[in-house]
Amino acid sequence: MLFAGWRAARARSRAPGDSETRQARAFSILTAAALGFNLKTTPMTSLFRRHFLCAAWLLLAALPGAGQYRDPLPVPDIPGYRTLKCDLHIHTVFSDGDVWPTTRVSEAWREGLDVIAITDHAGYNPKDPDVKLDLTRPYAIAAPLAARLGIILIPGVEVMEGDTHFNLLFVTDPNAFLKLRLADALRAAHARNAFITWNHPGWRQPAAWFPNVAALYDEKPFHGVELVNGHDYYPPAFPWIEEKKLTILANTDVHAPTYPAYTGRNRPLTLVFARTPDSEGVREALFARRTAAWMGGEMWGNEEYLRGLWQAAVGVENDQLTFAPGRTQAVLRLRNRSALRFVLGSPKTAGWLRASGAELQPEGGAGIALSVTKEAPAGGQTVQLEFEVTNLHTAPGRNLAVSVPLRVQVQQP
Repeated sequence: MLFAGWRAARARSRAPGDSETRQARAFSILTAAALGFNLKTTPMTSLFRRHFLCAAWLLLAALPGAGQYRDPLPVPDIPGYRTLKCDLHIHTVFSDGDVWPTTRVSEAWREGLDVIAITDHAGYNPKDPDVKLDLTRPYAIAAPLAARLGIILIPGVEVMEGDTHFNLLFVTDPNAFLKLRLADALRAAHARNAFITWNHPGWRQPAAWFPNVAALYDEKPFHGVELVNGHDYYPPAFPWIEEKKLTILANTDVHAPTYPAYTGRNRPLTLVFARTPDSEGVREALFARRTAAWMGGEMWGNEEYLRGLWQAAVGVENDQLTFAPGRTQAVLRLRNRSALRFVLGSPKTAGWLRASGAELQPEGGAGIALSVTKEAPAGGQTVQLEFEVTNLHTAPGRNLAVSVPLRVQVQQP
């Protein structure tokens, strides 16, 4: 009975769009199964209910895998586009990963992602003979759960030659690449209209535009590059984004379970700004280079998209401040509605107004301390606070600049 109850509770607690009511119902089913009574016929006094819910929590905590909750990981849409949180480079036991394909889907759902691509290696299968070499299987196994949980699953494969690795996304016949040399694999991928990305350009050696990569690009340009792979950021790759017209990517390349390597919302992700929240929308956005890389509170991307995220995420709670005689200081309150972090340097503004910088934590607020000098003009003034967002990088050596309008009323004695 306990197993049946646990299975029912687990199904409810893992369903997309859970509410607190549904979670509580799952706890109740679990505990009822363990204690052997029927919820519909057993009366519940207030005292009994408290003991019952305590028992539910204790049982839930004691069972492995019970805490299957989805982190909403709120990242706002921007005008004209849906913002999709993606990891487009992950592995399973069908190459050198340590987990089953459905585990990758469950991890993605639990951690708030919208899109994943399973990209097992072509021709590298250290799990043989325990796992048959068939690169169509990871997608086939993961697809039903992905559909049920609302995760967009992209087919893919990773091809390699030495330390040079590329992902081929949207290929539906990955076994066709098993015995191909790298150059031939990329030619075959181009023929299939695959999206081709250069992986971890700084793996095992400092990132550089290596001669073999240059030759592949010169023959027919590939489409993207990982600026971030796992916990590694490759500064030399940032200039290539514009120089080579590449799509910017941040992926985990995860082989082991995502826990404990990626906890506390520190999983690197590619933000894809798609016209439609589906596989075709992801494909179109990737080819159009509408992406941003997000890792460890830092973000890299086109100014248009980073500005759109700022404007959608951050609001001003009090955009009118009054300074009276004897009261020359005030606080401007900002609110961050997203899982993103924004670090604001001290702003440029009117000469008679002093303002501090601030750090807007995810889903939190911050106060900007302001003061006026004795030169402040009497009456109402509209001023701009021009901030540099020092953790949002639009180009090498350049960060996003934003402006916050403010109405200031200065009262003179």
